[in-house]
Amino acid sequence: MWGRKRKPLQHEAGTPPETAGQEIDGAAVGPAPEGAADAAGAAVGPAPEGVADAAVGPAPQGAADAADAAVAARAVARDRAATGGTRRARLGGAVGAATGVVLLVATAAISSGTVTDALVRSAATDLPVPSAAVPAGDYTAVCPAPPRLLEAAAEGADPQFGPASATARTTVAALVLSDLSATLTGSGLLPVGAGGPLSMIQDFAPETSLSAEGPASSGADGLTARVAGVTRNVAVDAPSLFRAQPQGGLTPVAAATSTYTATDGDLRGLAASGCQAPSNDFWLLGASTTVGSSAVLMLTNPTGTPAAVTLELFGQDGPLEAAGTRGQLVAPGETRRIVLAGLAGNQDQVAVRVRSDGGRVTGVIQQSLLRGLTPGGVELLSPTAPAGITQVVPGVVVQNAETARRIREQEGYGTAAPALQVLVPGSSDAVLDIKVYGPDGVVDLPGGGVATAAAGSVMTVPLTDLPEGTYTVAVTSDVAVVASARVTRGIEAGGKPVDFGGAPSAVRLGTDRAMALAEGVDAALVLGAPSGRGEVTLTPVAADGALGAPVVIGIAGGTSVTVPASSLGSAPAGVLIDATGDPVYGAQVMTLPGAVAGISVASVPAGATGPQSIPVELRY
Repeated sequence: MWGRKRKPLQHEAGTPPETAGQEIDGAAVGPAPEGAADAAGAAVGPAPEGVADAAVGPAPQGAADAADAAVAARAVARDRAATGGTRRARLGGAVGAATGVVLLVATAAISSGTVTDALVRSAATDLPVPSAAVPAGDYTAVCPAPPRLLEAAAEGADPQFGPASATARTTVAALVLSDLSATLTGSGLLPVGAGGPLSMIQDFAPETSLSAEGPASSGADGLTARVAGVTRNVAVDAPSLFRAQPQGGLTPVAAATSTYTATDGDLRGLAASGCQAPSNDFWLLGASTTVGSSAVLMLTNPTGTPAAVTLELFGQDGPLEAAGTRGQLVAPGETRRIVLAGLAGNQDQVAVRVRSDGGRVTGVIQQSLLRGLTPGGVELLSPTAPAGITQVVPGVVVQNAETARRIREQEGYGTAAPALQVLVPGSSDAVLDIKVYGPDGVVDLPGGGVATAAAGSVMTVPLTDLPEGTYTVAVTSDVAVVASARVTRGIEAGGKPVDFGGAPSAVRLGTDRAMALAEGVDAALVLGAPSGRGEVTLTPVAADGALGAPVVIGIAGGTSVTVPASSLGSAPAGVLIDATGDPVYGAQVMTLPGAVAGISVASVPAGATGPQSIPVELRY
């Protein structure tokens, strides 16, 4: 075999067929490109002497032997090149194995939780969402325009309004609380729109000088003291605005109340209203457009932006469709009066939802009644609490049963009776659970207080069977509802005037609430705790701004208590309210002194909000 001549085998570029496309230790070797063998030989260098002989045996003689020697040399070169590829393939396999070990260790670390957090934690959790502080704004409350008598107008002309009576008078009382250094912020009563101040408590400071730092914790002497700024008995004949500037980066604690009284004329009676903060969405209940009734929606825009107002109307039989309920424009500083009978005539019950785009507005319904030639009362119906599955109406007054019966039995006096009004604004009927709370606990209603109210309608629940007293009424429903109550007061039968009032549902009391007490009337606070025990601290405010001794009142769950304003001191101008514990709701009930028909109810307004911030979303 060693001395035998071998004929070279050719395969395209000179690569032996047995090596073409084979795998050497896991590394695939394809056909060598042209000249690869020569390149390999050059890399390896000339074969040493005797290498060819050792590979192929003794060199033959002649040309054939020389050719065989050349072929053998190239074969050795290819083998050496192939051996290097094998080593590289083995090295790659070793690296792959080491990589597998690393991955195995990493997998074990992940399964043990060592690096899970680092792998899954996003940048959002590392970097908090930025927020921008919203500076505290002014306390702003709009006191409604005084009631005006709707006079006949020519066809196609706007309604005309005239003075209510010779004795009609509307006044505003307001208060603002100082900081702990007894420093009052700029505040006063202003006309809505243009005009000079009606009454100033403290001159307004330039906006640039208002400090955003925290409120003062004490005076210069290191002692704490608080006082209130008070303005009272300010006569008005148009909508007014009570404004108080922020202090120490906070909106101040403040309140204002408007009171209308008249002892003659068709608008004889008492109508009081807590001055409202402007809003883009609120509800009004208790209106009526039957014969003898007059309901006028008064919308005021105290902002500098025009407001486009949309009205939604509901009656006792369902939603009320009418032209002119959309796009009602209320210009800045303007009050617009809308006669509801023109939108929904001959309705025993009318509820209105007011929504505005652009400027925020305030609204009340001037409701009055004339029974033949006898005045039947007047009221400014104020917004209720927002729609919800629980509504609480404090300040429901029921007068002596015998007197009330004699009044109702007169012809045309059937509506001179207390009643609860519940609106179901959604598309599903509501199952209502109505409970009435008095000083001694729950007072039963006929039928157990369970009723079903139709979707999109206003339901009336009579309260004539309740004994004489002042109550808090709670309504629980399986769908969102809105509620208010009608209260009445008459002295005797025989065609004597009767007055009525509207008690809106209220929001829960908290800390730092205030209420300005109406003037020239007998006022009382009605506090109800439907679900559990609450504690309320009442701090009277004197006419000179001095704060009286706090009065702490514990209210047992499921009861309602009445606190006459006279029990808080001599003619207090207002009261500061702080409530803790389970939810407590409150209202101010006002009556004309003596044997005079006159009643009105105003809920305790929501408190001022503290510092706020809004999230800022950054995008690319």
